[in-house]
Amino acid sequence: MWKVSHAMNPTKSAAPIPKIHRVALVDNDPRALESLSLLIEAKVPTAYVVWTATSGDEAIERCQRNDDNLNLLVLDMSMEGLQGPAICHRIRLMDRHLPILGITSFSINSYRSRLMEAGAQGLIGKEDSDQLAKAIERLCGGNVMEGFEPPALANVRIRREEETSPRLTVREEQIIFLCADGMLDREIAERLDISESTVRKHMQGILKKLNCKTARQAVALWVRSHAR
Repeated sequence: MWKVSHAMNPTKSAAPIPKIHRVALVDNDPRALESLSLLIEAKVPTAYVVWTATSGDEAIERCQRNDDNLNLLVLDMSMEGLQGPAICHRIRLMDRHLPILGITSFSINSYRSRLMEAGAQGLIGKEDSDQLAKAIERLCGGNVMEGFEPPALANVRIRREEETSPRLTVREEQIIFLCADGMLDREIAERLDISESTVRKHMQGILKKLNCKTARQAVALWVRSHAR
């Protein structure tokens, strides 16, 4: 968890720096969201948190509405249901301007290539608050981290890829991720608040798109292509 120091200068008070960068945070851990919000407030004087989300669905919906004029989305990689790269891909497909910064408590190498393909502008570890603050400032300033594409270029590339390769819907991705975790149709239906027949119908669509004959084959293919 991030630690933020609040050192004060009792002899001189500087004029406050205007907060001009609007940031949104996505992490399925509410405590991590609280800590990250405090970090940004303390270490990035020009930025402030507009909203937070604990699920990929919520983040995609908020970005789709596009009524917050965001300057940066900070996205955790290890999420329940849709994983960080899948969330990033969905948002980048519909938004060619918003910079996306991935964060993770795992090894950077675990997600770097997948996140680059998903259209993000950077990836940083959660353990170093100073480096994280610098990355936030860098992306808010219109720059990207080494090896990553600007948002507009990533959007064009992903749109072209969509034309030649069928993609799963958000619901289909949720279902196949839960299948990969070993959950049964009944358990998936309860988790997503849908019927078992709806789960099976979505699985039929998944099999068709992935050109697989069985759910086991589809899950194995999906796991290999999305392995960390």
